[in-house]
Amino acid sequence: MKSLTKIVILITALLLTFCAPLLAATYQEVDTLLLKAMLDIDKNILLVYPLSKIEYNDLHIAGSIFIPLEDLKKKLPADRTRPIVFYCLGEKCTASWRAADIAAKLGYQQVYAYRAGLPAWVAAGYPTASIEALPKMQVKKMSTDELQQRLQNDSNFVLLDTSLEGDSEKFRIDSPKRLYIPFEELHDRYREIPRDKQVAVLCLKGTRAPTAVRFLAAKGFSNVVIVEGGIEKWIRDKKPVLRGTGSKS
Repeated sequence: MKSLTKIVILITALLLTFCAPLLAATYQEVDTLLLKAMLDIDKNILLVYPLSKIEYNDLHIAGSIFIPLEDLKKKLPADRTRPIVFYCLGEKCTASWRAADIAAKLGYQQVYAYRAGLPAWVAAGYPTASIEALPKMQVKKMSTDELQQRLQNDSNFVLLDTSLEGDSEKFRIDSPKRLYIPFEELHDRYREIPRDKQVAVLCLKGTRAPTAVRFLAAKGFSNVVIVEGGIEKWIRDKKPVLRGTGSKS
């Protein structure tokens, strides 16, 4: 039975690898077993992580490369028939399919999104690699109520907003204490963050902020917390936010 399953996976992988060029300006989704089979069959497949250098350096699928979303147009290979698979941090991470969509629209003919991503790959026990592993640590959290109070009353405080640029343009916290450094730029711009103040890291949902805290800890920052639930929870808790139109709500 296991042999039959393996044969089915291999046949499916072959069909996806060699028949995808027939599908114009689109991409296919693959699961963990299928991706492993494809990689075993075709050593020419390019596996791409399109989020941040921090996350890629911490842990990535062995053999994959890092190309951020904004650099896909100039850094993807010239050969548009080469199979490309994009992955990120799991089902809730949108970068895998967003990158796949960009590549397909650029004319690449064999494009795949591995939406289960790194967590599923790790769970399956398949090979991973690390360049600069982040420290394992307990990350402290700050509630939206406390954040609002600190923004109003504490001069020894910085709100580090690491949201994606597109999200920041839609809504942001309007405060002179806000320092905006997108997560994708944090690796190169962390020196802009003051070390003599407490830093609260904000992202969209509170899922990437812990990684930012671990990165900053590795760089010597000792007083860093995350905003629990991110700006989405801030909005749900009916805290003031500046919308893309420039109006507060």
